[in-house]
Parts: sequence; structure tokens; C-alpha cells
Amino acid sequence: MEQQSRTQETQMVDPLFIHITKRLRQIAHEINKYSKHLQESHKITLPQIICLREIYEHGPISFSALTKLVALNNSTVTGIIDRLEKQNLVRRTRTSADRRQIHIEITEPGVRFLEEAPSPLKPEFIRGLNRLSEDEVDSILKALDSLTTLLQPDGEITEPAPKDLEV
Repeated sequence: MEQQSRTQETQMVDPLFIHITKRLRQIAHEINKYSKHLQESHKITLPQIICLREIYEHGPISFSALTKLVALNNSTVTGIIDRLEKQNLVRRTRTSADRRQIHIEITEPGVRFLEEAPSPLKPEFIRGLNRLSEDEVDSILKALDSLTTLLQPDGEITEPAPKDLEV
């Protein structure tokens, strides 16, 4: 009985859980705030930059593959692609093998935009990362991958950090 009540209490008020939740909310808030800044100053959001970059790296790419790469749902990616297409940064194309299959590819203006695009992270954050050792950055990446895994319903990470990331 004591074990069961301790488990329920831990789940409800454990300071560790509260601390983790507050930090995750703080990170989400800062990312949203920076995305709004990008929208105001560059007319593009953080998710749009991420999608555009992935299309550049992997394109032409199917909607489903892009959805998995960026860890967003289909309707969100569709809205992002609609907005990027209106800005002539990407285009939808049909594959010759299966005309029903639509792929997204980056346009020349999209490539030029990416060449001058703002960083997906705040400059202050990048400067802070650059001051850290390679081991410290690696620890942060591993911790983020672990957190992402813990947050997934199936316990699987969408895409682990590449081994050759440079800050």
C-alpha cells in the first residue's frame, strides 16, 4: 500500500518531473518566440526553414518522407508546403512512375533563400554552443535524443543526431 501511494505521489508532485516540465516549456517558449521573430523579420517561420532545408538536402522528397524527417503531422507539413510554394521556394512535382505520387523539390529561389537564410537557432544560443567543448555538445545532443525518445509513445526516436554535426 505504501509503495502504491508513493508511486502516485511521485507522479503527481515529484520535483524532478516539475523541473523537467518547466525546462521543456521554457525551451518551447524560446523556440516559439524566435520563430515569431523570424516570421516578422524574414517572412518565414522556423518549421518552414527546417522543411526547406530538409527538402534541399533530400529532395525531391515525398510528403510522407518529409513528415517523418521533420517530425510534424501531415496537415502541418501540407500547410508549410503551401506557404513555401506561394513564396516560390518549393514546387510540387509528380513522379513519372506513379502520377499519384507527389514530391516536393526546392526551386532556384529556394536555394538562394537558404544560402542567405537566418539560422534556425538564436545567434546567442549558437555563440554559447561554440564556447562548449565537443564533448559537452555531444552530451547535449545525446540528452536531447534521449528526451525525444522518452516523449515518443512508441519509445522510438524519429531521427538521431548525425554523428558529424558541426556547431
